[in-house]
Amino acid sequence: MNSAYNAKLVIVGVLSTVSFFILLTLTEAIPEIPVDIDFKPFFVPMSLIAVVPTGCPALAVSLGAMLGEFLRDMLEGYEIDDPIGAVGYVVGFFSSAYVIGNRPLNKVRVFIACLVAGFVHAVIEATSFIIFDTETLYIAVYAAIGNTITDGLIMGAIPTIFIVPRLYGRIERYLGFPPKGIEHYRRDRRQQARGTALPF
Repeated sequence: MNSAYNAKLVIVGVLSTVSFFILLTLTEAIPEIPVDIDFKPFFVPMSLIAVVPTGCPALAVSLGAMLGEFLRDMLEGYEIDDPIGAVGYVVGFFSSAYVIGNRPLNKVRVFIACLVAGFVHAVIEATSFIIFDTETLYIAVYAAIGNTITDGLIMGAIPTIFIVPRLYGRIERYLGFPPKGIEHYRRDRRQQARGTALPF
């Protein structure tokens, strides 16, 4: 990888870090649902994941979101389970990039990808209840399901499917990447005109 490409990855990572950190700070005002069910703005990294190329750029977004969470935790004080949650961010977001693939304007794929990101992160984070706390398996499952709904669905899938079409073709040129899946976009438009487009 040349220095220009590395610079793009740094820019993507910094954008993900700063935007996720700012939105995390704002959503902290939403009361947490016991036990540890909160509202994290997954639509921020997921919108970036959808439009940047799958691979290193998507990984840069995932690592940026993890760093944004670390910066937020720095203000509140770190807990022993935070590293597990960090792993959940990277695995969840990076996995979701492959669900979307080269179809960023396909709302079904984006919707499912957000649920995958929320679910993977929630499950990995919930394991900390069993490893480090005295909570039962029931509490861990309850927290995982709750965070999948709040982070993956409410703060993820629902806003992201409306944000991505507005970012597509605009934000990539500032980040230095060509629009992802342009050939699929043109084919889908032709199929829609003929009424033969598939929903996924």
